[in-house]
Formats: sequence, structure tokens, C-alpha cells
Amino acid sequence: MLQAGADFAGYQVEGVLGQGGMGTVYLARHPRLPRSVALKLLNRELSADQELQRRFEREADVVAQLDHPGIVGVYDRGSDDGYLWIAMQFIRGTDAATWDSRAHKPAATASLIGETAAALDYANRHAVLHRDVKPGNILIADAEHGREIRAVLTDFGIARVTTANTQLTATGTFTATLAYASPEQLSGEIVDHRSDQYSLACTLFAMYAGHPPYIATNPGQVIAGHLSQPVPRLTSVRTDLPPAVDSVIARAMAKRRDERFVSATEFTDAVRDALEGRHIAAPTVFQPWTDLARQRPGSGEHAQRPGGDPAQQWHGPGGHAQQRWVDPAHQAHGPGGQVQQPGRGQPEFGARWGDPRNRSMAAGNPWHPASAQGPAPSKVTALFVGIVLSLLSLVVLVFLIVGTSETLDRMGEGKDMPDDARIAIPLLSAVVIYTAAAGALMLCARTAGRVMAMIMAVPIAIFSLVAIVGSAMDSYYSTTAIFGVVFVLAAALVGCAASPSTGRWIRYRKAVRTNRW
Repeated sequence: MLQAGADFAGYQVEGVLGQGGMGTVYLARHPRLPRSVALKLLNRELSADQELQRRFEREADVVAQLDHPGIVGVYDRGSDDGYLWIAMQFIRGTDAATWDSRAHKPAATASLIGETAAALDYANRHAVLHRDVKPGNILIADAEHGREIRAVLTDFGIARVTTANTQLTATGTFTATLAYASPEQLSGEIVDHRSDQYSLACTLFAMYAGHPPYIATNPGQVIAGHLSQPVPRLTSVRTDLPPAVDSVIARAMAKRRDERFVSATEFTDAVRDALEGRHIAAPTVFQPWTDLARQRPGSGEHAQRPGGDPAQQWHGPGGHAQQRWVDPAHQAHGPGGQVQQPGRGQPEFGARWGDPRNRSMAAGNPWHPASAQGPAPSKVTALFVGIVLSLLSLVVLVFLIVGTSETLDRMGEGKDMPDDARIAIPLLSAVVIYTAAAGALMLCARTAGRVMAMIMAVPIAIFSLVAIVGSAMDSYYSTTAIFGVVFVLAAALVGCAASPSTGRWIRYRKAVRTNRW
């Protein structure tokens, strides 16, 4: 360990900020500028790992490109005396793990989380995932020079590095990360920006409640909570918060990522709206309710504080300097699983600027897959329309094939094509193409298919109704029955195509398609 006053890579060490299994973070004086920096050194045995060294350098370069006031800046990195090192912005203050939300207004905590959400969305748009969002990685900078306290996000990407071709994960550190890990992380799936949103929601819960959503002494129980147990109700321990907050957190912590918010900022906007009474959340089923009041706040992961691996908890008294490097696996993956590097015209994480899905739920955002203003989307009515139209196109195609075959046979005998065939064949061909296209578009949840279905079904329903009346008046009851079936089917098509359920499903699928990367 370096002693105070020692020189390293041109930096003068002033003290230790944190220490653990992966290395040590020092407070150091910049060699040329009048400022302090955080100097992170990996242990020698880790620095000697060539693969880890390549990851470290590449990922430090990626994070260094992030320029956001809510993200700890990276100044320099290198290798010296057998150590890999990185110099970062020094943040004087505390972290969210020590934040006492009961001593502040609920809006103050929501504001800090909102600043973190903005930093996450910025990083996501630059194809960088954090993967380890938790209270210990959100620094709360002291108020100074007329500036209020603010949240600064730190430690990008270290969780992935510690499990890649190394044996760096200690039990205590692993458990600490588990408390805020998304279901897709725990399931070994490829994660996207919605995983960071899930972890941010867990962090918000912990800041308000004083402990994470799922607490247990056994890591397996924590994992089971994230994967299968209902989201705990925050208001069972924070009765001063409005019930709408429960629904917002439940949505951000949905087991399926498609059911979460489009972005972290949309989530925190919804939290602020709920706190201020501007948002009426959709009913969320919390069954069975998790009785947080009976759980011991002193047990489980949340009780683990400094003294663990600084790779997970880089903080010390009086100041903090944290930054983790980003594994390429955290970046956007394109077809075939290839990594998409930022700045090369590849799709970015999250919604684009100006996308209407970025509006808060208070605005009645209709673009989000799981709009809080109504029931969850269902594909039943849309599939019914698509399947019926597809079957109808097959039936008409059979008539077309039979009629065309008879016409060709007639022409082969030297006879002229009947006048009715000249009209019927092109007409039936157009009907086949139209109904097949409408059915396919409906099965793909496209608005065009919905419009085409109604355009086709309405005239059929009207024609069938007229035929029913006429045949009934002439006592042709068999014909009346046939047209009655056609009328019912056409009316069902119109009703299902025009139903709100179909509209919600089409908007849901549109949001999913737009948000894919």
C-alpha cells in the first residue's frame, strides 16, 4: 500500500479512500494542476492479467468519452510499477447508501434519483451500460459555491469485469450487488438499458425504506425475490408516501423488461408526478403483500458497508472518487451478437430525443408499452382479426382457383371467356391480395392492417344486412342464414378491429419495435 506523501505515476498520494480485494483508491494531488484526483490502483496480480489489462484500457477509454455532470469524469489511465491505474474526478461528499431520506423531504430523494436517471440515459444513448446501479455507486456531492447537493454516478462496468475470466468475486461483494440486480442479469441474459432502470428502482426503494426491496441472509432468497416474488409495497414502511409510488416502482421493477418504462428519466418523472399527486397510476396487483415491517432492517445485504471489496464500494470518509470501466458486453449488440461501438452510426440505447415516448405518464403518454392510464395490452382481438382475414383470403383464393380453372377449361374447348369471368377473376384476385395483406399486417400489429380490416368489413356487414332483409322477405331462409353468419363475422371484425384493446396492442408493439436496439 502506498503511504501518504508517496509519488506514483507523477501523482502525490494524500491518503486512502477505499481498499479491498481488487485494489485501492487513493486521494492524490495532480502533478500539474492545483486539484485533487481519485487514483484507483488494481492489485499487482490483477494488473498482470493481460486480458484484464486490455479490458481495463479499452473500457476506461469508453467511459472517458462520457461527458456529463452526473457522471464521475475520467482524467487519465496507465500502467506504472506493475499496477494498472486510473485517475478520476474527486467528489467530496457522501453516497446514497448513507442518505437519510426521512430527514429530507421525499422530493429531495426523488430529485437525486432523477439526476442519476439523466446520467444513465446519457450513458445509454452512448451505448454504455452501468450494470451495477446501487446506492453505494451514487455519490452525493456536498453543496458548495452556491450549488446545491447533487448526485453523481460512478463505477461503470466493474460487475462484468469481476466475473470475466477471473476469480474476483467475494461472497459479501456478490451479495451486495445481488440486492439491486435485474432478473435478466440474474438469468444470464443479454441486458439492455432497462436493466439499469430496474436497479435504479431498487435503489430508490432502498433510499426511501432504508433497505433493498428483497432482503434475506441467504443470497438464493434474494435471487428468488428478483426472479419470482411480487414487488414489495414501499408504503408499508413509508406510510407518508402516496400509494401511487408503489405502482410506479412496481412498473420499473417489472420482471419482464418490456413492461418497464421506456427510459430511466420517464421512471423518475413518474415518481415525481406521483409524489405531487399529478399521476394516477393504474392498479397494480401486489399479491401477496410483502410485509416489510416485519423484516429486520439490520439483516441482509443492506447492512454491509465499507470494508468489502472496493471494486463494489469505492468510498471513504470525507470524499469519494469512483469510476468503473465498461465491459464491451455492456454495449449495444446488433445482429449476431456483435458489439456496436458508439459513434459509428449504430442505434443508441433508449428513446431518441424528441420521441413522444419520453413524455411522462402525467401527460397521458399513449406510446409506452404498459401505459399506466389503462389496462395492460392484450393481443386477443388483434389476433382474431388477423386470423379471420387470413382465413378469408384463403377461402377467396380457393374460389379464384376453381373459377379460373373452369374458365381455362372452357377456353380450351374453343369458347370465349365469359363476361362475368372477366370481372370476377381480377376482382377476386384483388380481394385475395387485400385480405392477405390486411391479415398479415394485423398479425404484425400494424395500424395499416387495422384500417384495412375496417374498410373491408364495414361494406361486407352492410351488404350482408341488406341481403338478410331481402332473402327473409322472399322466404329464402337458407340464404338468410348464410348471410346472417357473414354479417355476424363482419360485425365481429369491425368490433375487434376498432376495439381499444386492439389499439393498445398496436401501440405496445410499436413502442417495442421503436425501442429495440
